[in-house]
This record gives sequence, structure tokens and C-alpha cells, in this order.
Amino acid sequence: MSFLPTSPLKNLVRRAELIRRIRTFFDGHGFIEVETPVLSQDIVVDRHLEPFTVDIRNTAYYLQTSPEFALKRLLAAGMTAIYQIGPVFRRGDRGTVHNHEFTMLEWYRVGEDYLAGMRFLSELIDAVLNREPAESVTLRSLFLQHAGMNPHTCGVTEFQNFAKETDMVFPGSYRTGEAYREDWTDLIFSERIQPKLGFLQPLIVYDYPDTQPQLARTVFLPEEKITVSQRFELFIDGMELANGYHELLDPSELKQRFERINTLRKLDGKKSLPVESRLLAAMRHGLPPCSGTALGLDRLVMVALGAKSIDEVIPFPLENA
Repeated sequence: MSFLPTSPLKNLVRRAELIRRIRTFFDGHGFIEVETPVLSQDIVVDRHLEPFTVDIRNTAYYLQTSPEFALKRLLAAGMTAIYQIGPVFRRGDRGTVHNHEFTMLEWYRVGEDYLAGMRFLSELIDAVLNREPAESVTLRSLFLQHAGMNPHTCGVTEFQNFAKETDMVFPGSYRTGEAYREDWTDLIFSERIQPKLGFLQPLIVYDYPDTQPQLARTVFLPEEKITVSQRFELFIDGMELANGYHELLDPSELKQRFERINTLRKLDGKKSLPVESRLLAAMRHGLPPCSGTALGLDRLVMVALGAKSIDEVIPFPLENA
């Protein structure tokens, strides 16, 4: 049994330097660093994110998959520009870019829409990595370029036919009903599009289908006659690093989304997650218009150092913790 870290010590030194650079950037833009609980009775309700549960005095607490709920509660309480760097926890496949415990950088600023959020993310990446500013492109454009289909309007059967024609391997549980539209979109994107993104310069993909809103606002685009989720994601060297939203403000809509997600979780054979939360209470009180972004800090360090595995940039991954 080795006590040694999996990461070279020089990488941990460089990691600390990058974190200092991040803090300097946020401090220079008027943000306040905050700390929120790792354990909470509330949890982000997501179809694909599986939290770890801890029993405390016969009450279920969750190790947070994101500090999102708590940070938004601070916005509702009156803070206007905040960020957090800290550990988050997600069950799932252990791999070269995922450890069950990892470090997330997440921030919110009141009064900004997702276009301003995209610009800020580009500025951050430029400041930390010294790369060119990020290019931005719609998800629709990428699908048309690489798959010849519009993900907002094509039928689910078209997704399935494309997967078969291009010899993609997909789970037998996938069907052609509308409930599986998100699965097909994610599959084709991750297998045929994402590996090609962000090699020449960082790339921000935006305007996702309204079937993938997460906690973002949706808006109808009359010129295209489609409704999009005001979301964006950052890709560098084929790897997703960040996910941002023009944040949803309507608590009734959020509760409905959580209920729909729990229905899908049951179809997937997963447990339901709590719908009511202190975030909903905060939103009923009044969440101000804002943009928010979550960035995987370990992946950012991987890009900065040219590392091939997350184990090269964290000292003690799960097997060595």
C-alpha cells in the first residue's frame, strides 16, 4: 500500500499557482469568495448526476454535486458577485477525467445574461491559460456540420437512424419516444462532435435544445421557430470544462422540471431526489436575474499541464485516498 500521491509534486505546485491566478482574476472583477456546506438536505435534481448520501440522526444528507443551490440562496439574500472553489462529489464512472471527489469552481453575477457569462468565461480562460479568446458557436451549427441534422427539429427516429448508419454503439434501452430525445442528442454529440472541439482555440457551444434546459431559462427564437435553452458549455482539446446558464428565476417552472426529471429517473431505475428545497424557498422570495457557470478545476489544470489523466493533477484519487 503506497502512501505517495499519484500526481508529481511539481504538478501540485503548478496547480496551486493556477488557483492563485484564478483568485486574482475574480478579486480583480469585484467577486467575493464564499464557502457553502458540502453536506445538505438539498441536492441538485438531475437525471444523470448521482449523489452520495450520508445518514445523520436518521436524516438523509447529500454530499453536494455542485454548490449551486447554496450560492443562489446567497444571491437571493443580497450578494451580487460570488464564487466558490471547493470539493464536490458525484457517483459515476471512474475514468481519466473523472474522480468521484473533484474540485469545482462556480460563480454567479447578478444582472448578467448568458452572453455576458460567455464573455466572462472566455476572459477567465484567456487569463488563466494564456490562450486565445474562446470562439462561440451554436449547438445547431455543430450538428448541421458534423451530423447533417438540426437537433431542435429533427425526429428522434432520425437520431437513431444516424447512429445506426454511422455504426455507433448505443444502449438497447434507447427508444424513439420523445422521452429519449435528450439521450440521443447527448450520445451523438459526445461520440461524433465533442472529440473534435476546442483544439485550435477554446470553444463555447451555446443554445441547447429546450429538452436539455437543466436550470437555465428557455426562450423562443422567432426567426428559427425553435425554443432554446440559454445554456453554454466550454470545450478545450475535446474535453468539456464548464457549463453555464442564464439562470431560471421561476420557482414554479423549476419545481415542474424537477418533477419531470424524477419521472425520468424512475424510468431509468433510479431513486427520486427531493423536489422541495431551500433553493425553491429562496426563488419564491426572489432570485435576481443572473448568469452562473460551473467549471471543473481539475480538468482546467489538466489542460494547463497537458496531463492525460486527472490522477496527474490531484494528489490522492479514490483508490489512493
